Amino acid sequence: MELFAVWTDVSGQVEADRFYQCIKEKIKGLHISKRGFRLSFKYKDGRAVWICRGNENHEHFQQWLPRISDLLSYGIADFIMETYERAIVEDMIAKTCSVMDEHEVEKVHRICMPLLFNGDLDQPGLRERRRETLAKSLRQNLEEVHFFPLEGLMNFRIRSYKQELQELVEYALDEFWMDRQYEEFMGLLKYFVFFQEAKVPLIHLIHKDKHEFQVLDAGFNLLPVKKDEQVVVEMPGIELEMDIEDMIVSTLISISPEKVMLHTSTPELPIISTICQIFEDKVEICHQCPECEVLRSVLLTGLDAGDLGNYNNC
Repeated sequence: MELFAVWTDVSGQVEADRFYQCIKEKIKGLHISKRGFRLSFKYKDGRAVWICRGNENHEHFQQWLPRISDLLSYGIADFIMETYERAIVEDMIAKTCSVMDEHEVEKVHRICMPLLFNGDLDQPGLRERRRETLAKSLRQNLEEVHFFPLEGLMNFRIRSYKQELQELVEYALDEFWMDRQYEEFMGLLKYFVFFQEAKVPLIHLIHKDKHEFQVLDAGFNLLPVKKDEQVVVEMPGIELEMDIEDMIVSTLISISPEKVMLHTSTPELPIISTICQIFEDKVEICHQCPECEVLRSVLLTGLDAGDLGNYNNC
């Protein structure tokens, strides 16, 4: 007797072969014919069909029926995710971002697609969880309906799976707006710093580790790093109090140097890029000049700054 049948319209032989392989890989080596089941595949006139037959009088039939349902469900889930998932998400992005500019939609795409295929580093296993959700819905449909076209099922009967995809799109959209706000904030800081009147001619900024810095004035006296994360921006007609994530950026804006000599061995770090982006031509990066080690010794041992010699020539 026929237990299940699932069919789908495919674009050609390659897609038909993929539908075949997704199920075949699940039953490989299980010898299901010895359990009273037989699966057959047909491809004709653009339609691919999997049919499952079973002998309910076989001694292993009842024991293996749930297992067969699982195998089919996971195989169909793999086919949907590999063949249709990207198109489903692209359609969701188009609808969710319908009022956005084309280049903005493209940015949402660039955020969303790596998450779709690789997951989130902060939430590993998202793709596998989505697969479990889809397979669970498919198994329920196999047991309730038994015979169905895959397109109809995808349109009406896998809501929980589509909800997870929609949440992924919304997460990518949130990331896009956060990036947009950051870019606008950086633009405002750059604008402020450009017109800000310099208060000191030079500071030395010593990058120690990741986000850890020490700030020295032109006479190599240690300056305090701000502990609060707010800075007041005052320009003609504008006064804003802004939260700044990196304390060193807040400190530099408050000190308002004409020039920043930045000493770092890791100029590729994001925080260094941020400083250079905001302060632009006011920053000069010192790539491990000979005096750097001496300067660090001063910071560690408390030697007199005069021991440095003519450091400003570095």
